[in-house]
Amino acid sequence: MKRIYAYKGFEIAVDLETVWETSGNVTLVPPRGFIAVVHIRTAGSTRPMVAPIRLTADQQQPFTTEADALMAGFSAGQRVVDDTLAP
Repeated sequence: MKRIYAYKGFEIAVDLETVWETSGNVTLVPPRGFIAVVHIRTAGSTRPMVAPIRLTADQQQPFTTEADALMAGFSAGQRVVDDTLAP
């Protein structure tokens, strides 16, 4: 899943990577969680302003829901824009 948010003239793109449970069986199980990958660029640009940021929940565990991962990614992107990129 990917979401793009507009914020102060920048685009904050949050990609989710699914973390699957590893087991020897070939059975379908729900994902263990999600990792948020944040890309920040100026609006309309294709080149990122900073290196991608990979986020996990507490103690390097994946986020349990897509919504948690998306919101954490957007919040982190906002902080980077506010603290380092916005004039």
